[in-house]
This record gives sequence, structure tokens and C-alpha cells, in this order.
Amino acid sequence: MAQGVLWILLGLLLWSDPGTGCPAIHPRCRWGAAPYRGRPKLLQLPLGFLYVHHTYVPAPPCTDFTRCAANMRSMQRYHQDTQGWGDIGYSFVVGSDGYVYEGRGWHWVGAHTLGHNSRGFGVAIVGNYTAALPTEAALRTVRDTLPSCAVRAGLLRPDYALLGHRQLVRTDCPGDALFDLLRTWPHFTATVKPRPARSVSKRSRREPPPRTLPATDLQ
Repeated sequence: MAQGVLWILLGLLLWSDPGTGCPAIHPRCRWGAAPYRGRPKLLQLPLGFLYVHHTYVPAPPCTDFTRCAANMRSMQRYHQDTQGWGDIGYSFVVGSDGYVYEGRGWHWVGAHTLGHNSRGFGVAIVGNYTAALPTEAALRTVRDTLPSCAVRAGLLRPDYALLGHRQLVRTDCPGDALFDLLRTWPHFTATVKPRPARSVSKRSRREPPPRTLPATDLQ
């Protein structure tokens, strides 16, 4: 019960007014998140990395709150019930409805990038971007608005490195089309030095990144 109240309070604090230059973030209580299972681990801020993902499943971009919220609940059920994780793996998820959806948020270690979860925020865009690109609004949020807000708030280092999920984990994520575009963005880092295997925490080993799955597995 206490953990549920904590998530709600943190979610309300994370609701941002677009007039401040920060994106509007739907907190967990707004999209109907289930409680975290277990005990979340605090991040040591500021972080130095932003990892970009696509959800692959759901494949279609979500263009309204009802669909995006349903997608969030579906992903959370899969991550908790099938993967056995404490919560939805991503730090944040970006919809094509103009909003950001709080996953594990700014303060808690996620389960999005195996071996690197405590070093960066994992941000996913709803959709499959193997052959197509997200909307310009979604791209702008991930490229500019969300990281700029995090830098100003002291959550992300000004010299942060932006990476595609595939640069750290054997996966096609975030899709060929999106990854090709990421390589043109200002903070993109082409050369990545993998962490030594011994530095990967036990928690990270238990929480690998989401796999590529057929659409029926997330319904």
C-alpha cells in the first residue's frame, strides 16, 4: 500500500506543464499502472546515457490516450507476468499522441538495457520502426524536449551519450529506420565500450531487455 502511494505521489510530481519547456508526462496513476512488485532500486543521479528503443509490439503507433494507456498496461503485464520483472522495463514511453508515459520514471532502475540499466534512462517509442519512422512530434520529444528537461533538472548529465538499444544488446531494436536516424542526432555516440561482464549486477542479469515477439504475445 505504501509503495502504491509513493508511486502516485512521484507520478504527480512528474506531471510537467509544456509551458515550462518540459514534455507533458502522464504519471503511472493516469494510465492505470499496477503496483511495482518487490522493492525498486534507486538510481544514482545524474545519469550519463539515454537509450532509445522501439516497442516493436505493440507495432502500430498509438495516437490517442486510450490506446496508448492500453498499450502501457499490456506491456506492463507482459514484463511482470511473463518476464517476471518488478515492473514495466522502460523508464519512459513516448506515444504518437503528443505525450510521454511514465514507466519506472526518473528515480528507479529500469529493465531496458541489459547490463546498463543503472547507467541510463531507457526511452521507448510505441511502434515498430524497422521500415518507417515515428511521427515528428515523437522524435522531437526523444531528441530534444525530454533530455533537455532532464538536463535542466539535474537528472541527466549535459554531456550525456545517446545510444540505440542494439549498440549494447544483441537485438534489432530500435529498428533500422529509427536507428539510421539516431545516428544523425547531436548526442549520438557511435563508439561504445561495453561494460565488463563482472560489473553486471545480479538484478540486471535477472531483468534482460524486452525480446522481439509476435503481436499476440502482448494482447
